[in-house]
Amino acid sequence: MQKPHSVTNAALLWTTAVAAGVVEAVFVVSEIRQESGIDAGTWTALGVRGAIYVGVLVLIGIFASGRRWARWALAGLLSVVGLASLVVEPARLLMDGTPFLEAFGGDGELMMGVFVARMLHIAAVLAATAVMFSPSANAYFRKPALQPAA
Repeated sequence: MQKPHSVTNAALLWTTAVAAGVVEAVFVVSEIRQESGIDAGTWTALGVRGAIYVGVLVLIGIFASGRRWARWALAGLLSVVGLASLVVEPARLLMDGTPFLEAFGGDGELMMGVFVARMLHIAAVLAATAVMFSPSANAYFRKPALQPAA
């Protein structure tokens, strides 16, 4: 079966999510640099985040090539764990009475940039997940039926 557009579109949406995460990190690190300077902990966090993003980009490529296990890895790692890392803390802040923009964007000078990048990140993850499990993608990743012996 030829790869459907839904698989290509899902891969593009996953890549958009990664790009939004990189932009969000740039804004956050810029704020840290302005406020207190970049310390070893910040560099370590950036290194870990960078390694995760490289790994995710490799996983996206494997998914786009048609590997079923990569689809499930993306679903578990990004649609569940990754999405939770984007929304759990802001949701807690919202329950404590923090305004929406501040909960998702922080309270620094670059709040709007962080907010927009995070909203794009979340939207791309949700859209990629939906497209990745669309009927045409499901048909593409379905295990082929066994052929009877001749």
